[in-house]
Amino acid sequence: MFISSVTSIYYALAGGVYGCILAILMLVLIFGLRARRNVKKEKITSLPDGFSPLDVKRIFIGRTYARRLTRALIVHWANRGLITVKYVSKYKVRIHKVKSMPKHDNEKAVFFDRGTYVREYDFFHAACKKFNSGPIDLRQPLFSKEKETNIRKKYATREDEGVYSAKHFTLKLITILLSLIPSVLCVVWSAVYEGQFMSIAGVGTSLIGLFVLMFINDMPKLFKAVWCGGWLAGSVAFIMAGFSWSFDPLGIIYVATIVLFAGPLFLVRFVDYREKNNLADYSDLINYRKFFLWSSASDLSTVDYYEVLPMLYAFNIKRFVKHKFIKTAPPKWYKDDEALQGALI
Repeated sequence: MFISSVTSIYYALAGGVYGCILAILMLVLIFGLRARRNVKKEKITSLPDGFSPLDVKRIFIGRTYARRLTRALIVHWANRGLITVKYVSKYKVRIHKVKSMPKHDNEKAVFFDRGTYVREYDFFHAACKKFNSGPIDLRQPLFSKEKETNIRKKYATREDEGVYSAKHFTLKLITILLSLIPSVLCVVWSAVYEGQFMSIAGVGTSLIGLFVLMFINDMPKLFKAVWCGGWLAGSVAFIMAGFSWSFDPLGIIYVATIVLFAGPLFLVRFVDYREKNNLADYSDLINYRKFFLWSSASDLSTVDYYEVLPMLYAFNIKRFVKHKFIKTAPPKWYKDDEALQGALI
């Protein structure tokens, strides 16, 4: 009778674990694809004047991440006449500053979004310091992560203001909680019915590592990777060793451990909720990217390749669409004494 009761409780526990996973997947499908479903069905062949590659990251994911946009920003600033670029080798260029970027309150400042532009002003001048130090490796960031973080901290306005609604962050929190519940249920089962109380310590240490990895941004990158890696790897090994259950036909030990890490670190990124009144810029970007991806070479025959190149880099689609454009002579801002174009244009 006792064995039958314990078995029933186990299957109820399994239902709770897999129910949480199903709930996360439903949030991803229902809300994560909601923004895409609400995108305006229209053809976009150009963006507003002053639209920066930084706006792509801000509107898509809520943060600029300028360090991921080295080539996009270089070409964008060159097109605006702020810098010239000289070929050095395949992945290296030497950059010369022609003039300063006007501040946002200057009549010569043509910008799309004041929140992005004021950051771009500081990003540009931070990059100029590196321009003076020698050739720029196109595979490396224009400035350190610490410098980027310090620039963002200067401004009180959130980068995701006007991009997401409060419901977006509520859904993210719900997704993280649903990712933690399966492990909590397994700890209770392991302690009550298997007598393995040490499993509580394994889940506890993993949560500490997860918290630091997700929310502590000021820790040095290398130290953070080693520190969090040690906590997470050690706690996973401890959990798997401690959860040596006598009865687990559905493998919920392993499923709970996987979702404990996959949910907060990966699945939560796909729960994307935006109000319809916040979709205008997002829709423009989605449709602009579709324009390049699905247009034929004849449709793009009148498009200036170098003018749109910053956005091709920002969308990370240059390799897929470059062959569709009519290649003309390199732009005036690109100096190439050896008739070689390298990896920039």
